[in-house]
Amino acid sequence: MKCPLCRGKMVPGKTNLPFSLEGGNVIVVINVPALVCEQCGDDFVEIDVVRKVEKIVDRIEHDGISMGMVEYDRAA
Repeated sequence: MKCPLCRGKMVPGKTNLPFSLEGGNVIVVINVPALVCEQCGDDFVEIDVVRKVEKIVDRIEHDGISMGMVEYDRAA
């Protein structure tokens, strides 16, 4: 896959995804599997991973956590 921004090569890697929740709460899911451009660093997260991340964030929000970081591999 080519990077949509710079046409560089996309390679398997990891990224961090921040989420702003209601009430100003912030959750960051770290070490999320992604394709990362070797040239510009842009990242692309596949839809099945996005769905897992959404479930993680929903669970955290339901637990009442207002701010924090969660590691993808441990929470998925």
